[in-house]
Amino acid sequence: MLSEQVWTTALNLSGFEVVAATVEQAERTMRLTVVPKVLVAVCPHCGGVCDEVHQTRDLDGVRDLPLADRAVELRVRVSQFWCSPCGRAFTPPVPELVAGSHATERFLARAAELIRHGDVTRAAAFLRVPEKTLERWYYAWVERQREVTPAAPITRIGIDELSLKKSTDSSSR
Repeated sequence: MLSEQVWTTALNLSGFEVVAATVEQAERTMRLTVVPKVLVAVCPHCGGVCDEVHQTRDLDGVRDLPLADRAVELRVRVSQFWCSPCGRAFTPPVPELVAGSHATERFLARAAELIRHGDVTRAAAFLRVPEKTLERWYYAWVERQREVTPAAPITRIGIDELSLKKSTDSSSR
């Protein structure tokens, strides 16, 4: 139990706690099983709070940031809830995980930072992920970031700061 608390602190993945940990010495990999700290969810259909777990499943091989010189693979236990008022089952989204890839958001954010300062090949080697996989994850992550942060609206056309400075300097004389 103490070891799981230490791994939960070291992993620092908000909303989750480590319930099992194995260290693969030969592969230099840590495999951690994590579960949500809170087992309630809001039904997307009726807005009611649900605490009845219908079933659980494990997402295996989810990559996270390395700890020391070890790659980290997570087994994330995801709960499907049953909403009694609606009579429907639902699985709430897990914001820490990236939909469509086996990686955490923070892993992909760090990979994107490494790629911006170098290239995909070096980032993939450092993070010990296949190059094509990291490339696919990176481009999907970039597209999601564009959707999240829309471009600023255009306020001026054809005027640059230098021409504005020149016009204000000449009018003050």
